[in-house]
Amino acid sequence: MCEQHKVQTNCNGVRDKTAFVEMKAMTDMHLLSDYRMLEDVDRSIDNHSRDPLRRSGVNKVVNNMKKIAEKKGINVKFLPYPMSKRKNNSTRLSNYRTGDFLWHVELIFPQSDIKYTERRVHENTCLRDLLKLYIHPIESDPVKRQMLKSYCKASMADCHVFMQEEGLPANIKRYHQLDQEKSLSENLQGKEFIEYPTFHIVLPDSVDQYPMRTSK
Repeated sequence: MCEQHKVQTNCNGVRDKTAFVEMKAMTDMHLLSDYRMLEDVDRSIDNHSRDPLRRSGVNKVVNNMKKIAEKKGINVKFLPYPMSKRKNNSTRLSNYRTGDFLWHVELIFPQSDIKYTERRVHENTCLRDLLKLYIHPIESDPVKRQMLKSYCKASMADCHVFMQEEGLPANIKRYHQLDQEKSLSENLQGKEFIEYPTFHIVLPDSVDQYPMRTSK
């Protein structure tokens, strides 16, 4: 009977919450359903009104980070929400008073065709110490070491770390060479990047594929 009713009336089995019901036909179930519908509407309105406030708070934090970075000589550009790179960025300030950053860092190992992400790396972390986690022959993570065999066989000191220069035409690529002995903050000074820094760790025999930015 139910299936026949569905075919004849094109019914999907779900009651139309907005359908007119005469007073004499109204039951407690109708009243409960109407009450729940009003609650849903009220919740949707509340969420909609709160969203701009959330965004306003997020924008304030982002603008604050940008200003603090500029004082350190770092030009970081933030994308509008909800672009994926903006959503994935875990960069934070560890201390608003001192303005210390915890950077979201992307590490690309092109000769092994592997990319890793380190979340919230303190700005005072030495670049060499960050690389140790991946390519040191003894101190690195065993799983990463296995994936990055060619890098672990080479001397860490012989590996080059590059950061692509932003603001160039799409057909031109140039790179900044970074110093393993300096901190993240020192390496990022004078650099421009979008959302978070991306480092290319390159083996000696592939360095010529990364044309370097000439000093002005």
